[in-house]
Amino acid sequence: MKKMMTLRFAFLPLIIMLASCNEAVVKNYKVTGAILRAEGPLYDGPNTLQANHQLNLQSIDPNLTPENIESVILKRATVQTEDSLGFNRVRNFVFQITSSDAKMLKVAALNPVPKGRNEVDLSPAVEADLSDNFGQSEIILILDADIEGDWEENLEYSGNFEFEITYKK
Repeated sequence: MKKMMTLRFAFLPLIIMLASCNEAVVKNYKVTGAILRAEGPLYDGPNTLQANHQLNLQSIDPNLTPENIESVILKRATVQTEDSLGFNRVRNFVFQITSSDAKMLKVAALNPVPKGRNEVDLSPAVEADLSDNFGQSEIILILDADIEGDWEENLEYSGNFEFEITYKK
């Protein structure tokens, strides 16, 4: 009986170490100052602005790989403009993300866009899991802006996006 107890305690550190290796870790990944552009002319209704972003998962953890990712969700999305009219000619925003080998997902929206503002926060869609997209080397940020009236000029906004990545160590 005493041998059995000693044997159990001998394996206890190994069991604890193995269990801790599979522990889920949650960290934030930020995309700051992304320039989203649409070439004019633009027409009344939805118009697509987009930007490419090279993912750098190792900036979070040097050992983080796409295979370790359990889930990725958008926590915060902020869009800014330098236009003196602000977002006065925008009815609503829909923010989506895609990549070369993953499907496009709607991850945030704002409807209506408040008038008189140069910066707005979009409402994240908590059910949108971007794991497949973050398994790629690059993601494409897509902002559909439903604008009032036709525009001859280009449209450019900047965006800051914060994602929550859950992964196994």
